[in-house]
Amino acid sequence: MNTLKKMILLIPLFMLVNSTFACFIMFLTDGTRILIGNHEDWYARDAEVTFVPPSQNKMGMLYFDFASEGTPQGGMNSAGLFFDGTRTPNASYPDNLHKLDCKCYIWKKILAECSTVEQAISYVTRYKIPEIEDVHILFADKQGHSAIVGVYNKTLHVYRNTHQYQLLTNFNIANPSYGGEAPCPRFAAADSLLRLDSTVSIPNVEKILSFTNQDDLTIYSNIYDLKAGDVYVYSVYTRNNFTNKVRLNLAIELKIGAHAVSIRHLFGLPPLVN
Repeated sequence: MNTLKKMILLIPLFMLVNSTFACFIMFLTDGTRILIGNHEDWYARDAEVTFVPPSQNKMGMLYFDFASEGTPQGGMNSAGLFFDGTRTPNASYPDNLHKLDCKCYIWKKILAECSTVEQAISYVTRYKIPEIEDVHILFADKQGHSAIVGVYNKTLHVYRNTHQYQLLTNFNIANPSYGGEAPCPRFAAADSLLRLDSTVSIPNVEKILSFTNQDDLTIYSNIYDLKAGDVYVYSVYTRNNFTNKVRLNLAIELKIGAHAVSIRHLFGLPPLVN
């Protein structure tokens, strides 16, 4: 079957994308370059990017959040470690109750103190994480490693990637039908596209993001270049046009000092009026 025929067969699959709270994360590498693509799907419109300079033994970082919530949804640190997560069906994890309580927001602690995927995993296995029963988290680092952590059958599982790419949406990786989940069209769409073309380039990731966004529900999308320390931002305010982007460089932004910038401001729009 030639590429054109394959693409024609894939079109109905893309049209099945529905409006859920299923964020999307994609890790892609060729052994040299490492790119991450993600969508943040939510109703809030006060998304922002926050920059935290290094201090003492803490690394500098950027993370995306909503001003009304103030909790990092995903981000990258100055060592090139990335994290983001997706909502998944609740899976009981009794051992979580007996773990060390860091009395902090663990994902921000991981960005501040961890340089690699393995270090991040060690924090997840060590500390109590209230939301771990309801999410899967994807970590990636600039050494080219990625892994997903999530709970299934009352056990915390780690899924280390051994391939060129790794995908995460809203189903339990151990059992995609767990919780009565319907097959995920965005996962299948991205997987099909990557099987056709796994080129590690910004245009290729943009293409996949364009097929997997959820219109007005996708508040912003990102592409992270972990080695360069760049993050490209795409927004619902430009109708999720994946040729219209803003590039931010972590090292440059950290020189400015601690600051936060609304996604609206990045695209030259006035602030929201309450």
